[in-house]
Amino acid sequence: MAFTYAKTKDSIVGNMRIATGTYTSADSSTGGDIVTGLNEVKYFNTDCETSQAATVNLVAISSGTVTLTTVADEVGKWIAIGI
Repeated sequence: MAFTYAKTKDSIVGNMRIATGTYTSADSSTGGDIVTGLNEVKYFNTDCETSQAATVNLVAISSGTVTLTTVADEVGKWIAIGI
């Protein structure tokens, strides 16, 4: 299993922080953890670049870490908004 992610941008808007990045579930991997760098994630979303069209990613949030469950071999982008 090989799930990797990269944080590509971190911005401040008002009193909220926005973190964005990319992820890859390779070698039949079906997800993993994304450490956003936020203390608390208020909103999280993904944009799948390669995936099965009928599937939806599952997300579990704990403080600033997001556990993402995807289909195997998915590539996409993510955004997290929080404090």
